[in-house]
Amino acid sequence: MAAIAAPEVGQQEREIQKSYWNDQTAALNLEAITLDSEASDLDKEDRSGGALAEKAGELVAVDFIEGVIKKNESINGHHKNVKFMFADVTSPDLTFLPESVDLIFSNWLLMYLSDEEEQKTKMRYDHHHRHRLSKMQWWIQHFVDYQPVSSSMAAARQRTSFNYVCEPEAREKVLLDVGCGIGGGDFYMAEKYGVHVVGIDLSVNMISLAFERAIGLKCAVEFEVADCTVKTYPEGTFDVIYSRDTILHIQDKPALFRSFYKWLKPGGRVLISDYCKKAGPASEEFAGYIKQRGYDLHDVEAYGQCFSNDSATLQFHNIDAQRCRFQRVIAEDRTEQFMKVLRKELDTVEKERVSFIQEFSEQDYNDIVGGWKAKLIRSSSGEQRWGLFFAKKI
Repeated sequence: MAAIAAPEVGQQEREIQKSYWNDQTAALNLEAITLDSEASDLDKEDRSGGALAEKAGELVAVDFIEGVIKKNESINGHHKNVKFMFADVTSPDLTFLPESVDLIFSNWLLMYLSDEEEQKTKMRYDHHHRHRLSKMQWWIQHFVDYQPVSSSMAAARQRTSFNYVCEPEAREKVLLDVGCGIGGGDFYMAEKYGVHVVGIDLSVNMISLAFERAIGLKCAVEFEVADCTVKTYPEGTFDVIYSRDTILHIQDKPALFRSFYKWLKPGGRVLISDYCKKAGPASEEFAGYIKQRGYDLHDVEAYGQCFSNDSATLQFHNIDAQRCRFQRVIAEDRTEQFMKVLRKELDTVEKERVSFIQEFSEQDYNDIVGGWKAKLIRSSSGEQRWGLFFAKKI
């Protein structure tokens, strides 16, 4: 497989950009490249030519600053399948044979290009691409197709959230989405109800996709790569905090909910869906699964008590007794709804078995379908549950 790592350039300010990057070449670092003082923390998993070289049969790395491409070569030159080119991908002088490339990859290129430059560059390189989806691209498309509006499971959950948060005064609301992924529900809420949405996620890839999907949309949505356990916001920032199947990764839920409480305005609300477990000890098999995944699961009632202002109840459930002070907490077991929709989506995937295996492999298919079926078995036996949680700050 061949790939192109494209440069970051903008035609209208080409000379200014070149001057800046040439000045930065001597002590080039990620902060200088991205103009972001926190870039190293945000980009550890995403910007590695070496990682691409390890996966690609052949890799062509391109940059319009000679010092940058030389530094790249000094770091990754030991990969014999990499060709380093000092060139501008927006220039018509740079050409490749038709259908010679499987994947074209770039980080932060689009933010340097005008809309016209972006369109022209895409059109120029489209005929070089073989239009064969890699597994990564298939999963990206899978996320785009199945996330919020077109996925019946996500849509069902979001209808609940929209009824909860999008009231007549919705246009005055500011909503925080914790674990936003590629932002599908955020765009929907912002466009349909006029809310201002802030989406955060740990995944650089997901946030990058969210930014790309936001191009050209006229709605108040912003995204950030951030860890909700260390991120801070001023008190009284949000009207609503929303999270879908994300907080199972957080070990200290009461501490997080105390932050939520602080970030909410008076009368602000929390809406969370999340994986749970049955009350009492988990089976040995399920306990091993939870440990392997690094999850922190509670039964639905105990999860709801993480919001409670009743310290005695928190202690009974072995949860941090420091008060969260939420009122009107509702904890609902929605496992039956979860299973119904999961069966429907599993049926859809199984109908595409032949085409999927032809594109990828039978092992990939078995891993995906097997994982979903195992989830259904755990839910049917009562081991795994799915909860919906509401809380209000008084």
